[in-house]
Amino acid sequence: MNKKPTDHNGMSAPWTTITSYARMLFHRNTPWTVKAVLAVAIAYLLSPFDLIPDWLMGLGIIDDLAIVSLLVAWAIRHIHPQRAGDSTPK
Repeated sequence: MNKKPTDHNGMSAPWTTITSYARMLFHRNTPWTVKAVLAVAIAYLLSPFDLIPDWLMGLGIIDDLAIVSLLVAWAIRHIHPQRAGDSTPK
């Protein structure tokens, strides 16, 4: 019984996550710094140039996932500062 995790709409969880990031990227109220970081994350993921080559026993893929995850986490923390524990208004 290998069932994929789904959200309340029946969509698979990774697809829901990707679409929410896309909405954040294209939303008109998203700060330009967050949009720039998300664009860099997408460009790095699609770029053939990496810090660690992809052919190096899986380390290159882990490198890509780590960098993109850190950039997306930064973007989420800066789009919702109150959720990240930062109570200072901007």
